[in-house]
Amino acid sequence: MNGALLRLLLAVITIGLFVDVSAHPLGNFTINHFARIESGAAAARIRYVVDLAEIPTFQESQKADLNSDGNLTEAELNAYLDRVAPGYLAGLKLTVDGAPVALRLTGKSVSKRPGAAGLFTLRIVYELTGEFASTGAARRFRFENANMAERVGWREIVVAPAPGAQVFDSTAYGGGVTDELRAYPEDLLMAPLDERVAEWSTTTGQAPANAKPLTLRDGRPVVAARDRFAELIAAPNLTPGVILIGLLIAFALGGMHAMSPGHGKTVVGAYLVGSRGTAKHAAFLGATVTITHTIGVFALGFVTLFASRYVIPEKLYPILSFVSGALVVAIGMSLFTKRLRVSLGVAAHDHDHLHNHDGHDHGAGAHTHLPPGADGSEVTWRNLLALGVSGGIMPCPSALVVMLAAISMNRVGYGLVLIVAFSLGLAGALTAAGLAFVYGGKLLSRIPLSGKIMRALPAASAFVIAVLGAAICYQSLRQAGLDVADLWRADLETTTTTSALGVLIIGLGLGLRHALDTDHLAAVSTIVSERKNWFSSLLIGGLWGIGHTASLLLAGAAVILLRLDIGRYEKPLEFCVALMLIGLGANVLYKLSRGGRVHFHEHSHAGHTHIHPHLHDDKPDPAHSHHGLKLGFRPLIVGMVHGLAGSAALMLSVLMTIKGSTALAFAYIIIFGVGSIGGMMLMSLILSLPIHLTSGYFTKANLAVRALAGCFSLGFGLFMVYEIGFVDGLLK
Repeated sequence: MNGALLRLLLAVITIGLFVDVSAHPLGNFTINHFARIESGAAAARIRYVVDLAEIPTFQESQKADLNSDGNLTEAELNAYLDRVAPGYLAGLKLTVDGAPVALRLTGKSVSKRPGAAGLFTLRIVYELTGEFASTGAARRFRFENANMAERVGWREIVVAPAPGAQVFDSTAYGGGVTDELRAYPEDLLMAPLDERVAEWSTTTGQAPANAKPLTLRDGRPVVAARDRFAELIAAPNLTPGVILIGLLIAFALGGMHAMSPGHGKTVVGAYLVGSRGTAKHAAFLGATVTITHTIGVFALGFVTLFASRYVIPEKLYPILSFVSGALVVAIGMSLFTKRLRVSLGVAAHDHDHLHNHDGHDHGAGAHTHLPPGADGSEVTWRNLLALGVSGGIMPCPSALVVMLAAISMNRVGYGLVLIVAFSLGLAGALTAAGLAFVYGGKLLSRIPLSGKIMRALPAASAFVIAVLGAAICYQSLRQAGLDVADLWRADLETTTTTSALGVLIIGLGLGLRHALDTDHLAAVSTIVSERKNWFSSLLIGGLWGIGHTASLLLAGAAVILLRLDIGRYEKPLEFCVALMLIGLGANVLYKLSRGGRVHFHEHSHAGHTHIHPHLHDDKPDPAHSHHGLKLGFRPLIVGMVHGLAGSAALMLSVLMTIKGSTALAFAYIIIFGVGSIGGMMLMSLILSLPIHLTSGYFTKANLAVRALAGCFSLGFGLFMVYEIGFVDGLLK
């Protein structure tokens, strides 16, 4: 008896002896099928799901486990999914009016879930599209699932109308009973569904008077949602009055669409409440949404018409949604860091300030050292533009239908003005929401005893913006078929606590060590050399670590989730680091070579006086802020560049150390990032010691230390250019 057969026999015996509540409800030998067909006038989309119980999963795992180590990794599962796809697709047959329709694979996924006796079940999902010419008349469809006809299991078929279509005279029902094989009804377990073939008719017009409507399994008819915006383009006679009414309806529908989730009303409100927003800002926001939404509809329509063979239009929606969320997260985090500093009183303290230039006093007075708007309370056009783009970047599918229908019906001009009117309605609703928040915030400021609330409101609203952006990103991943929560939950159930803890401890130590890399210290030292206090130097290291970790997480998502090969970009990115070091070092030396003048500041705090020097070049600084904790984005960007350059090596380490657990892989990257943040904060503090120790009475030594930091960064950058460009052959 060979090894595979012996393991199969042991699995059967184990399940028989130790069946528990996690066993497959239909039995451990079953293979179950679900198909949902969305039928339209020119295309049919099929979602095909296969649920394999413990025994067939064990059998298939022997084929998928290529190295026979007993551990079915994510890479092996995906390779298995690619191998079996042609067989599954060959068993699915779709015909339209008797003519076969070729099915094109547009998406796929595979996941394993805990089953009985420590075994697993497999869930396979295929997304398919069949395209055919549209005739405008009713079409007769037939779908057959001939896969594994001899195997026992549940077989379910559901038919649904595509937007703008009607389904009638169907042998299949319009609703399922198992939530795509996730939950089986107990009353049908002894007599599972066996739906292998379905036939139905589809039309974009009115169904025949004697047609049987599509029904649910309880006999209730399926009520197709009307797309009132798409119906406007099909008006039989376009008189001036009909056009005017159509535009008014489109405007109203656009406003109603803005009230649906996903267009950033809460984000807009949180931003304008926390900032000094005005009606002018709200109007600019609305105009940006209008333009972005209109351009997005036309761009997606172009893709649908001319590039659908290369880019699947429906796959663009999750990507656009993720971009929208990422923009919101970036705005929220930027505002949160600025506003939190002010709320905590770190940068906005008032004190007596006496300037002394060359021994001469230049006046004193109580003032804040934060430039106007540096606290993030001022509305910036850049942030407004980003918010507007994030609100309008997701084109409404109904608007896309209107555009395509306008082209097919030769009503391009009418379709164009309908889309513009719809976008104006969308923007008008968002503008109205913004104005409501603006004036609501002003009313709140008049409430007695609301001072503490008003001081905390800007930072709180910025945090809300970031959280909402993260939620948009998470939802976009789910739309793309990446159910991150379920994936991580399944991974964690297969990972022992001891092994995971050991791996994470190693990741933390390596992250601390990673902060000591020479190119990292060279870059951060140039920024720390310009800092004026210990706390700001510490924050420089923290910002560098956050940027570094953000890049590693992006690279991790590309490698672990999308399985991209980023190794080819390692040397070019390291070369970019070299150029960055040269720029940072040259910038420090340039400022010192400008004949920078040193003047001394005498500060008085609660009766205590202290003096420290400042270095300025000859350029006037209208927003001269001596103590303002204005860190800027430079350390964050430098950290991101370093993170991208080192991501290839880290991903190789992660994939070699952690196999088969996506959750643990991301946890490792996060813990590694935490270690690098802590390590760089400590190193930034250490690097700042000679600068701050010499700042009081050893001015020449202080300038020498800063010049040394610039020379070190410049020299090491030139060395890296030589090594990577000529020794490694990147520039040859």
